[in-house]
This record gives sequence, C-alpha cells and structure tokens, in this order.
Amino acid sequence: MSTVARLEVESLTLAAGGQATLPLEVRNTGDFVEDYLVEIIGVPAQWSSVAEPEFTLYPGTSTTTLLTLNPPRSSAVPAGEVRFGVKVTPNDHPDEAVVPEGVVEVLPFLDTTAELVPRTSRGRFSGKHEIAVDNRGNVPVTVFVAVTDQGELLKLDESTKDALTVPPGQAQFAQVKVAPVERLWRGPSKTIPFTATVSPQDGAPVTLDGSHLQEPIIPPWLGKALLALLALLAALAAIWFGLLKPTVQAAAREAAVQVAQAPALKAQAQAAKAQTQAAKASEAAQTAQAAQTAAAATAKKADTTKAAIAKLVSGPLPPVVVTAPFSSRLTVSAAAGQTRSATFTVPKNRTINVTDFVLENPQGDEGLLTVSIDKSIILEQALESFRTTDYHFISPFVANQNTKVILTIACRLVGAPPGLKPVPTTCRNAMTFGGPQSTKTPKAATKKP
Repeated sequence: MSTVARLEVESLTLAAGGQATLPLEVRNTGDFVEDYLVEIIGVPAQWSSVAEPEFTLYPGTSTTTLLTLNPPRSSAVPAGEVRFGVKVTPNDHPDEAVVPEGVVEVLPFLDTTAELVPRTSRGRFSGKHEIAVDNRGNVPVTVFVAVTDQGELLKLDESTKDALTVPPGQAQFAQVKVAPVERLWRGPSKTIPFTATVSPQDGAPVTLDGSHLQEPIIPPWLGKALLALLALLAALAAIWFGLLKPTVQAAAREAAVQVAQAPALKAQAQAAKAQTQAAKASEAAQTAQAAQTAAAATAKKADTTKAAIAKLVSGPLPPVVVTAPFSSRLTVSAAAGQTRSATFTVPKNRTINVTDFVLENPQGDEGLLTVSIDKSIILEQALESFRTTDYHFISPFVANQNTKVILTIACRLVGAPPGLKPVPTTCRNAMTFGGPQSTKTPKAATKKP
C-alpha cells in the first residue's frame, strides 16, 4: 500500500452549533505520483467539509488538509458520540484507499418553549386551557406544569401537576381546567388572572400568563326579557278583554239566536220548497199541454202529406232514363268512279250524343269521305290526306231515335299498298263513332194508392 493517512486528533467534544477543525496528514509512500480524493463519511454532509478535497503528491511527500465539523443546533442532531471516517482514495489505485476513523461527541442542549391556548377562557362555572410544551433541544426533557393565582380565586385541576417528558423535536400537551371558587350570580363579568409555569428539569422555567372571564349565572339581559314578557302578557290581556272577549260573546249570542230560530227557519225553507215544487208542477202541466197541441198539429200535417203523396202516385210514373257508353262501326267498299254509303239508324227510345269519330283508309285510296247525320253533313275529308285519323268534340252531335248516321265514299282511285296481294280492286274505308247513349223506359201504367 502506497498511501498513509492519519488524523492528528481522533476524538473531540463539540457543542451543537459549534465548529471544530481537524488536521489530516496524507503521505505518498509509493514510487509514482498520485492524485488523491478526500471524503468524510459517517456524518451528514451538511455539517462536514474538507478544505482541500483533491490534491497531488509526489513519491515520498506528504501534505496536511483540514477537516471541518459543524453540527447544527437542532433537535435533528441528537446528543452523544458520532463516529466518522475520512476516506482517502488514490485515483489511479482506488482499491488502495485508506480510512482513518475518529469520534465526535455532540454535547446536549436544552431549548424548551411553551404556549397557553387560549390565553383567556370564559364561562359561568369553569374554563379549559391547553399548554403546549415544545422541545427544540437534542435531548429528552422532563417538565412540570404548575398553575397558580394570587387571590386563590380559582380551583385548579390536579392533573396539571403531573410531569411531562417531551422527546427531542416533539411537543406534548397538558390540559388545564380552572373553576372560580365563588359563584357570580349577576352583575358584570369578572376577570380572574392566573399564571402557568412550565419548569424543565434542567432548564429555566417558562411563565405563561392567562385569565378566566367569569360570566354571571343570571345574564344581564334576563331582567329586560322578563319585563318584555310581562309587557307582552299585559298587552295580550288587554287585547283579550278589550277586543276578543266581546267578539266571542257576541258570536256566542248570535249562535244561540240561530239555534233558537232554527225550527222557524226550517219551516220557512220547507214552505219555500213546496212553493217551488208547485211552480214546477204547473210549468210541467203547461209543457204537456203545449206538447199535446204540437202533436195534434203534426198529425194534421201528416194527413195532408199523406193525401199529397196519394195524389202523386195515382198518376202515371215518369219515364226512367239510363245512360251508357255507345260505339258502332260503318264500312264502305266502292269501285273506282263509284259512290257508295253505309247507314246506322238510331233505335227507338234511344238518343246518342256522338262526340268521337275514327276514320280509316288502310289502302291509301283516293277520293272523298263524307260523314252526315240525316241530311246534315258534319265532316268531309279527302281520302289521300290520311290513313287513320280521329276527331273528338266537346259539344256532341245529337242523334235521336230513327236518326241516320251515314258514311259516304266517292272512290276516285283505288290504293295499292306495296306487297299487298291480291291487289285491291275497290276502295275500302271505315268509320268508328261513339259517345254516351241515353235509353228511356216505356211509360209506366197508372197506379192507384
């Protein structure tokens, strides 16, 4: 091993919050130059430091660096011995590190505080307080709590005389109950001061001033409330005797009168009811008489209507007209240079309202086509001007019974459709016509009722 390290002081005593410096000698006994790293282990880094943590030593040389220990004055640093080590590590040979050890003894310190909560209590019979004892030192502390009052006007709870042991960095609580010796029945509230003393076993005592506000058992507002209550009762009595009682008496008298008059009122009501029923009976009789008169008038009217119906049905019945669709077809054949006709005669008791005509010239004949009703021509058209055509009229041509509908063809040239065999030798044309047809039934025989 080429490194030797030695603490010049291996043990020291240090007060919390104090500071000490320890020399550390490091020697390079090897044959090579070494770079060293110095670290303090075993104590918190917050209260330890190295003046020169890194340095270089040539072979056979040594140096001294200073270590500083500064434990804070805090309950987090307990009193007693704390062992620590100083690790000296050659950078090129970390496995040859050396660790000289030392001991630092942290001395105890006391820092005790106390607080009275609340400082002033209030009540008619007693009050409660709480004393919080806070140990900010680094050793447990035992305290005694005592409560006194100069005038001995308070009764003190004996539990306040018990000792409290408070660990470092913690707080303990003592309950204090005070009660006035004498009762305060009425009058203003009274303040009674007292003193609470917290005495650490090895430290200076802490004095806390407190007080108890004794309130009267009978509150000041009670007298005023009683007077107000008496005034209210007096007002209620005045209202009763002045207003309510006469009203109640009047109501009672009125009720008695009503009870006494009840039979007479009942008789009057029954008489009025009887009169009402008599009036209703009279009205019903009048209604019945009116109904009888109306019934007689209705019967008379019925007889008159019956006679009229009998007179009506004794004569001939009017004819019945039945309307139905109608259509018919006329066909005419004529040789060239000839004129031929086809006729349709309207049957008896029928009337045809002709509204539609369909004309046919399938061969393409040439000539003149004429449509007439009796002697009236209604349509003329050259055959060569159409093959098939139709006409529809809003105003019909009326053809009564025995009326003739005539189709006339004057053939000038017979048509010859290509490919038609045998070749036609006559003009051949047709007409389809139609419209609503009305049919009358024969007159019915005379009926007797």
